[in-house]
Amino acid sequence: MNHQELREWIALPRPEEGPFIVSVWGGKGGITKSTLAFLLAYELGKIAPTLLINADAKQTDGGVTEMTANLRVPATFELTESDDPAELHAVRRLTQFRYVITDNQPFRDREKLKAAAKADLVVVPMPPRRSDMKSVLRSIRDVLQPERAPYRIILSMIEHSAKGKAKTMKDTLNTLSMPVYDGWIRKYTAHEMLSGLPVTLSEEDNADKAAEDVYMFIDATLAHLGEPYKAVRKEVTA
Repeated sequence: MNHQELREWIALPRPEEGPFIVSVWGGKGGITKSTLAFLLAYELGKIAPTLLINADAKQTDGGVTEMTANLRVPATFELTESDDPAELHAVRRLTQFRYVITDNQPFRDREKLKAAAKADLVVVPMPPRRSDMKSVLRSIRDVLQPERAPYRIILSMIEHSAKGKAKTMKDTLNTLSMPVYDGWIRKYTAHEMLSGLPVTLSEEDNADKAAEDVYMFIDATLAHLGEPYKAVRKEVTA
């Protein structure tokens, strides 16, 4: 029996409307796309039945499939792999789930990108490196904006001492009328999952700070979807 059949969730699937679909995409590799897709699936899987789709199966090192396989605790979500545009277009029919998270390939296959753009939300990670920022902004203008995709940028890999730079980046994006999360994902070793645990369960140095970033990200994503729920925080014992 699948472990999900034994779980009790806060919320149930939405059989008539189909699942909420969140695509993580950025038109470029190495921007924490897979990490954020995994964390979304893991945290949303605590709330309701969730599917994580690895649409970037060619990424064998550090991808969502490897992250899931290395977990020391049961996954809270189902995992599948597909880069078939027809299957990606059809995920709205998966009414046994409330949330479907897609970790998309970075290259510009138009049919796959159109499938990503049909999501309820496209999460676009953006590290502070100039080359990454230029590439991500170009992919937004070339793909997401013409498709009228409901996207939101999340600043990622922010050095914990670089809050000023992150704020400047956020202000610049706001000036350009590009939607951006209020907070950001700081760069901590705990994100590398060396312990086999997501940051929200990790006991590594600064994992609590990394977890708060993730909770902000989850809460803001749920609010964008119009959901009344918040991230399930780790219980703290005295």
